[in-house]
Amino acid sequence: MNQENTQNQTNQKPDNAQNKNRRNWWIEIISLLALGYLIFSLISPIFFKEGQQPRKIETPDILVIAVILLFNSELLNRLEDFGISKEGGITAKFRELKQEVNKQKKEIDELQAQQLEQLEKQQKNLEEMQAFMYNFLLGDKDYEKIAQLDQHLQANTNYNFYVSEKVADELRRLRDLKLIQTNSGYISDLVKASNYGRQPIDLTKYFCVTDLGKKFLTTRETLHSSSQQETTNSQETPKFE
Repeated sequence: MNQENTQNQTNQKPDNAQNKNRRNWWIEIISLLALGYLIFSLISPIFFKEGQQPRKIETPDILVIAVILLFNSELLNRLEDFGISKEGGITAKFRELKQEVNKQKKEIDELQAQQLEQLEKQQKNLEEMQAFMYNFLLGDKDYEKIAQLDQHLQANTNYNFYVSEKVADELRRLRDLKLIQTNSGYISDLVKASNYGRQPIDLTKYFCVTDLGKKFLTTRETLHSSSQQETTNSQETPKFE
């Protein structure tokens, strides 16, 4: 019994599809005829005399053609209510597209979030690569300035330093490499405040260490620890003659 029901349902599906295709064909044929009639009525005055011309298209004809075209369009799937008034007017109400709009908005938001996350990862990888490369570009003096500045900032203590023209150039280079950042003003003002290197000034009032600078310090310490460990291991390894 169940097998017979299954077979009947299976047989009904092709029939439904065929009936739907037939209805679509009929709608298309009627639509073509309606359009042909409309075009013929518009161009008939060119080919026929006034007495031989077909009946002019009136408002009911236009309404019928509009209904036929409506049923042949995708708007039919969105049609919620439809009616024709006594005066010949047409009223149609379509389902709101709010759900589709919200879905598209959600997809756009998710795509933007993924792009931002990807950009953040790329930025992080780039900063890590920069921090690693700076270990080969900067000397111990540059590292010491950044490390001391970071330590004094964390301890909230003064980092007194004599800022001459030469030191100002070194600070500018660290700033341009985005390892440190000025809080306000110009580095040339620091030179004047230090009386051109004759008196110390507190650098914690003028500079802060950037995230890239902190990564540079961490990378430098890691590489230094690894180098010391390798040196210790090589010294402990016995040599055989």
